[in-house]
Parts: sequence; C-alpha cells; structure tokens
Amino acid sequence: MGGPESGNTGTGYAAPEEDDHEDPPPTRRDRLRAWGPLLVPVVVFGGIAAFAFAAIVSLTKTSHAPDFGKSGCAADDKHKVLVEVHTGATGKEIGDALFDAGVVRSSQAFVDAVGHNQAGRDISTGTYLVCPKISAASAITELLNPANLSPDSLVEVRPGDYSWETLRALADKRDWDKDDLQQLIDTNQIGLPPWSKGADGKWTAEGMLEPGRYTLTSSDTPLSVLTGMVKARVDELNSLGLTAKAATLKCAPARQCTPEEALTIASLAEAEVTRADPDGRDVSEAVQNRLSRGDFLGVDATTRYWLSEQAGKRVTVTAREVSDPTDPYATGGHKGLPPTPVSIPSKQMIAAVLTPATEPWYYWCAADGATKFFKESEKTQFEQTCLSH
Repeated sequence: MGGPESGNTGTGYAAPEEDDHEDPPPTRRDRLRAWGPLLVPVVVFGGIAAFAFAAIVSLTKTSHAPDFGKSGCAADDKHKVLVEVHTGATGKEIGDALFDAGVVRSSQAFVDAVGHNQAGRDISTGTYLVCPKISAASAITELLNPANLSPDSLVEVRPGDYSWETLRALADKRDWDKDDLQQLIDTNQIGLPPWSKGADGKWTAEGMLEPGRYTLTSSDTPLSVLTGMVKARVDELNSLGLTAKAATLKCAPARQCTPEEALTIASLAEAEVTRADPDGRDVSEAVQNRLSRGDFLGVDATTRYWLSEQAGKRVTVTAREVSDPTDPYATGGHKGLPPTPVSIPSKQMIAAVLTPATEPWYYWCAADGATKFFKESEKTQFEQTCLSH
C-alpha cells in the first residue's frame, strides 16, 4: 500500500479539567465529516495485523477522565457505529475517533484504558462496527475483535482466485470504476515486473496479486491498494528465486521458461490440484514434459478461466470447449501454455512448481478423491482411468 497517512480523524479533544465534566456529544454532521466516503485499502497479510499504534502517550499518571460504564452490546445491534483506525494511528488519535463516533465518553478515557491493557497496542488498521456509549476498556475489546471489522472494509485474496475477481470486489466494496482499476494495470502504474506480460505483449496482473486479507480504509487509493498487492507478490517471488529457477524449467522443445511462464505453470497447478507437495511438483513435471515435446496440455482450468472471465462468473466447461481453437486459452486447441496465468497461485504452489518431481509424469487427472499421475508410456491406463466415464 501507499505510505502511512496521518490517520488523525479526531477533534483534538483535550482532557477536561474537572472530573465530572461531560464532553458534548458529536453531531451527525461532525461524524459524517470525520469519516467521509470510504475510498480505499490497506493490507493485513496472513492475519498478521499492521499495528495501528505508532506510539502510545506516556501513561505514568492516571487522569480519571470521564467514561461510560456500559460494557457492550449484542453482535447484531443495529445501533453500532463505524470507527476507522488509520495506519500508524496513535492511542490519542484512536480515542478521538471513538469519541467522535459516540463510542467513548472521552478520548482520554481510551488512552488511560490502553495504559492498563497493553493488548490495546495490537489494534490493527481497519474500519470497525462498534457499540456506542461503552466504557473505554470495552472499546479496546471491540477493536480487538476481528468479527467487528466492517464487511465493506475487507477484501480477501485467496490462492486459486482470479485477479479479475479481486478487481471486481474492490470496485463493488468501494464504488470504484473497474475501468480505472484496469487502466492502472494496462499502464503499469502498480509496479509489475518487466516480464509480467501476456502473450500479446500487454501488462497483466493475473497471478501477481498477493494472497492475503486486505483491510480497506479511507486513507488509501486504488493505486496504493494494487501497488501494495503487487509489491508483496514481487518480494515473495524474489525470495523464492523465481527468475533464476524459471530458467531451469522447460517451456518449449528448445527453450527454457520465462518467469511469467513459470508463474503460469504454478497457476495451472493451483487450479488443478490441492496439495503443493507432491501434487504441485508432479504437475510441474508433467507440464514441462508435454511442453518439451510440443504436445497439447489439454487442461480444463485454462478454458474455465477464459470462459468465466467472459461470463463474469465461474462456469463449468466441456471437453469440446477445452479443444476449441477459437478460444485463446483452450490448451486442447492450442499447443503451449495459455497467454497468461489462470489463477493466483500460493507461495507454496510456486515453490513446488520451481522444484518439479523427478518422475517422468505426462498425464494426470482427479480420480477417486485424489490426483493420479501417469507416464507417457501409460497412456492406455490414463485413458481407462480418466476418460472412460
């Protein structure tokens, strides 16, 4: 994502001089101004929170700030209010946000509560649905509960997803223009590596969005979201040694694989099997053997990807469609790999594909609840097992 924003959505509330003083409740206009339209995302990978606290005010003295006594409300309470925690927000800034939303009686009460509950430092970036008029201690509990994250502030990218599904989810949740998102990809404003291009020479983000849980806040932009996803993936691919290891794989009778082609093989494996090891390694070996012989791959997943994108939803495919020469992704109608990756592969699947099996596998299929592999000499057995039904 982009760099941290200030995250100050509060009123700059100062602790009252008298203990029995009650802060004036925020008006509806104040709340709307504080939150504004939620425009974009910040990422939290693998459940690891990007800690929202950049610093907590020193709490050597207790201020006895005004506080509510209520402990919470029902999970489905219709009176819950939105509270946004920005990247890098301090305890005071979060307290201000809670006060503006009518959650706590004073910002200082929240700061004091964090001083007594160090778990408050683990509050992560995000937009939360929180009970109104509760104690500051209860507010910490509310913000630490992932179930309170607003559904509209979360986008999850899973291995096996299509990148266009992620773009659609971002557009739907934030009312962004899908064409604007695609334009960022087409012009590569998001940091795609030089090799991340389809067979037509155009930039593609397929397979280049890092799986993980992304928390959307108003401090982000479509550019920062996609840039963050791609950067995380590039860093991961570099750690796996993709470029060097791709050059050891075979993608044609007389040519080694490019990084994009290796990622495409990993996307095939992700779409075809559930276990990276050994199945992903076996798929990698089988695909390379067929490519090195100039044979058809005939993989359902490639056609499914293309037809699903055209339909805007996931579809099933037939054997005829897999061999349709008018479909650029029909690997039963065109030799070689499809023009782009056909799913978002996991780190484990990419690693597996980069270290293929040593058995000379050539065919595979799902049968009897497992993936079965066959050598080129076992074509008859393959057909009897996989094509007879």
